[in-house]
Amino acid sequence: MKTKKPNVAMQEETVKTAKNTSATRNTGRKFASDSPQKTSAKNTNQKRLPSHTKQSVNRRVTKPVGKLKVIFLGGVGEIGKNITAFEYGDSIVIIDAGMSFPGNDMPGVDVVIPDVSYLVENRDKVKGILLTHGHEDHIGALPFIVEKLGGKVDVYGTKLTLALAENKLIERNVLNKVNLVPVSDRSVVSVGVFTAEFIHVSHSVAGSVAICLRTPVGIVFHSGDFKVDYTPLGNEIMNLNRIAEIGRQGVLLMMSESTNVEKPGYTMSESVVQETINQIFRDAKGRRLIIATFASNVDRLGMIIELAKTYRRKIALSGKSMNKYIETAIRVGILSVDKDMFVDIDKVNNIEDGKIVILSTGSQGEPMSALTRMASGEFNKVHIGSNDTIVISASPIPGNERDVYNVVNKLYRLGANVVYSALQAVHVSGHACQEELKLMYTLIKPKYFIPIHGEYRHLKQHAMLVESLKHKKSNIIIPELGDCVEVDNSTFRITHQVLSGSVMVDGLGGGDVGSTVLKDRLSLSQDGIIVCVLKVNRNGKLLAEPQIVSRGCFYEEDGAQSIVDELKKAIKQDLSHQTGGTAYIKNAVQKTVKHYFRVSLKRSPIVLPIVVEM
Repeated sequence: MKTKKPNVAMQEETVKTAKNTSATRNTGRKFASDSPQKTSAKNTNQKRLPSHTKQSVNRRVTKPVGKLKVIFLGGVGEIGKNITAFEYGDSIVIIDAGMSFPGNDMPGVDVVIPDVSYLVENRDKVKGILLTHGHEDHIGALPFIVEKLGGKVDVYGTKLTLALAENKLIERNVLNKVNLVPVSDRSVVSVGVFTAEFIHVSHSVAGSVAICLRTPVGIVFHSGDFKVDYTPLGNEIMNLNRIAEIGRQGVLLMMSESTNVEKPGYTMSESVVQETINQIFRDAKGRRLIIATFASNVDRLGMIIELAKTYRRKIALSGKSMNKYIETAIRVGILSVDKDMFVDIDKVNNIEDGKIVILSTGSQGEPMSALTRMASGEFNKVHIGSNDTIVISASPIPGNERDVYNVVNKLYRLGANVVYSALQAVHVSGHACQEELKLMYTLIKPKYFIPIHGEYRHLKQHAMLVESLKHKKSNIIIPELGDCVEVDNSTFRITHQVLSGSVMVDGLGGGDVGSTVLKDRLSLSQDGIIVCVLKVNRNGKLLAEPQIVSRGCFYEEDGAQSIVDELKKAIKQDLSHQTGGTAYIKNAVQKTVKHYFRVSLKRSPIVLPIVVEM
């Protein structure tokens, strides 16, 4: 099958510099240019190559007339929220559209998504979104982004990746805003002036790919998330041969993930987990098995299902995401299972302990997850006892350690036998360690290198690792959020920054929660709120005793009634010496109450005065 040649006739393209208004940092760095010229250019029509073409693309040798812009809108200097835009002329292609989860300093926030104002401003240039795999930090923001972009967006990914993305698009009711284009290993597609080839890699979710992006200035290789696993489940070995072939063609820029760069050696194979869990099944004869793992790790779920079949156990699923992932994997053909093996979670108590295994969510100690509720005795369908063997087939994500071990402690108290990663090899990472990162770099042999997918310490360590392989330090850039890197065969520099940052999603809202709202929420959680209701006449004179209602401000042992009496006295005294309008009275009451709490109780509650003019 012949592939179409991408359009390589270019006009020189420059984009108006946008200030990075993110308040999170002030880099103080000097950029190569702050005033690119403006030119207009017509939109190029998208040409899609066949989705399953196996051969590489033959390009006409044409001297490029512009530079490639690599724009970092997420995933650098942070964990999660992965998204990078590549711009040349009238074309922008986006790799990944990820989200991150809120920290403890973001009460009430559901998820955090990248600020894509730059893409919205340049909507006419956006030709497509390429997805590397189906994890939340790579597809979670997709519904919000396509909604903001408007129109219809082409989204490319493997069948499981697209199926998982489709679930999210349906939840947000924006499926009609995308055109889902399935790809597989060695598929080649044309997106605007770019050509993208997808290469299978090993990771902790099926259908993961690296992307070889052919641009008018040269090849960009984006690793996606990967590890080098020679004995993966399902025997789908990473396509190292194709990666080496691309390296021999000459790669201008390599962008590689950095998650496990601090760990020496190699990441253990998933087959090690299979051996361990097989032994656990063997040892748990006559006992009930409960296994908590990442619902997205479909290969591991498939392995556990096969072991259950071997040991003649029925399977019950507990947790919404567990049901959703398995249902999706079956629908797209990633998992092939006998549906007679599954029983409803409501019926597990009617099955002999040695003939059931429960697959559960909650490997990270999430408060509302099935395993956490079991440990707390709040899950009425499953009651933990001494005849339970519970396997937590995951390592705690940094920041989740306390939650995970709280669950482990509670399970032990209920008499269960608990197996977790600190005791046995029930989990391996899906990310490359140092030797695998070295191997990938050596196969690609790029002229320029940019570490991605990690906090700054990860990116710095990755840069140092590549330097140790004799890569020129001047040909490495450690990017910050919002950086625009311009690159061609003779240029590699940060030229300016674009608007970037985080948008907090709370319920159906997106962007309506800002720093002021978060500050109020934190204050409420720490010091509570006090409401002062005052009835005044037109002259601002009090007509009745102030009414005071508080939540979370003081307790009975603080002498609640005496505090209320003192507050009323202070308010009346301050207002008796001065008069003014409603705004003046509200301000005066706030000052009085805040001063009282600061001096008397060393607290700073939110004070809400309500003035009723009679």
